[in-house]
Amino acid sequence: MTITLQPETERLVQEELKSGHFRNVDEIIMQGVQARREKEPLPRGKSFRLAPGTKTPAEAGKDIRELRRGNHLPPGVTIRDLIDEGRA
Repeated sequence: MTITLQPETERLVQEELKSGHFRNVDEIIMQGVQARREKEPLPRGKSFRLAPGTKTPAEAGKDIRELRRGNHLPPGVTIRDLIDEGRA
């Protein structure tokens, strides 16, 4: 894929590379796309490829449920109690 940048955009990309914030242009593009998706996720039914090592929401949920298996609150303690304790 060939991408043509406006002169101002190219200048900004060069500044980011020189500053060391990014190692290459691909990193800049990936961060921009990920930031946009965090603000506005893709509509349901649209497919996209996850970055290597990234879990789908279903996989992440399954992992969380597996990690909490066997963890229970002591009798008489509520989640609200724990929240209030954390604020103290």
